[in-house]
Amino acid sequence: MLVLVVLFAFFTPGEAMVPWLGRFAPTWEGAALAALHCLRLAIVVMLVAVLLERTGERAMVSGLMVLAAPLTVLGLSVERLAVRVLLVFRYVESPPDGGWRALLDESPGGGEVEPILVAHTALRMPDWLAMAVLMVAVAWGVSL
Repeated sequence: MLVLVVLFAFFTPGEAMVPWLGRFAPTWEGAALAALHCLRLAIVVMLVAVLLERTGERAMVSGLMVLAAPLTVLGLSVERLAVRVLLVFRYVESPPDGGWRALLDESPGGGEVEPILVAHTALRMPDWLAMAVLMVAVAWGVSL
């Protein structure tokens, strides 16, 4: 957030907050933009925290698979994406002893390997309804 404040407050043209600093002064317009973007960032971080707290990792990955399904047309393997995301979740929660370099040093045949299970859940009626409402809202917003 500090970076946002510095970039917006000091590099947005407008009326200087401290006129005697000249062009090195933060601007009122930049400060307003910085506050707006900091608020947006805080809201996104809070929503992600709620999502991670209320939803299990397998449910999130299942949702990611459903949302990324159209990308199979471009050659993206949704299953491989899901497995990679689950691996990231696993290593974020319990990193190996010695950090990421320990992953490179281990022999491929050593140690127990826990299977990674990916559940694919179909969309239900409330999901379809929520997506329809979102698409109508976006179309209405674009047409304004």
